[in-house]
Amino acid sequence: MKTKPAARRIFAENLRKARHARKLSQEDLAEVANLHRTYVGSVERAERNVSIDNMERLAAAVGVALPSLLQETKRSLHSDKAELDRLFPFIREYQSLASKHGGGDIFQDNGGKLLQLLLITGLKGTGGREGNDARDEDGREYELKSVNTLLTQSFSTHHHMNPTILGKYRQVDWIFAIYQGIELQCIYLVKPAGLEPYFTRWEQKWHSSGRKDINNPKIPVKFVAEHGTVLYLKP
Repeated sequence: MKTKPAARRIFAENLRKARHARKLSQEDLAEVANLHRTYVGSVERAERNVSIDNMERLAAAVGVALPSLLQETKRSLHSDKAELDRLFPFIREYQSLASKHGGGDIFQDNGGKLLQLLLITGLKGTGGREGNDARDEDGREYELKSVNTLLTQSFSTHHHMNPTILGKYRQVDWIFAIYQGIELQCIYLVKPAGLEPYFTRWEQKWHSSGRKDINNPKIPVKFVAEHGTVLYLKP
């Protein structure tokens, strides 16, 4: 049997909801209840054992009867919960396949899409968050990128672009996968020489900005399509 939340946690959750319903900040609530803001914050995080007197003051401040703040809210399951339960074993199988090919969490960092990319290109994922993403059977390494064109028209690169990262980028071929939503449309290969105009521009920007790392410079989808070699097209 599932253990019920402690009364302190129930009170904290209900108080926070009541405050939000009245569009009060913690500062506002503290002022009305004549309490310190840090005290109110610790109460809402269920970190403090609250006296009955202060409970009554907080309840009055949000205009709610104290007993209602001590009642556990019953949550009803969404009608699609059963459908999610039916599908989840297949998601686990997808995750297992991704792990087999060096992939990480399929729900993060386009992990599910990168698995599809690896299987189509025949590459092996390296399994690391740093360094290049994949290698072929001869040991050559590749940088893998994917984009959802329903959301953006450019590929992300690195959140701390600097000459060290650029040095790694200049040593490997790049593979770009273009998606519409979750549907793969095409895959392109671009040699590092083909991306040199961007590498040079980013390096110059890094030096001119006082050697400050560049936050995630982009490579346009249009550039990739114009300069890349097609590896795959959706039938």
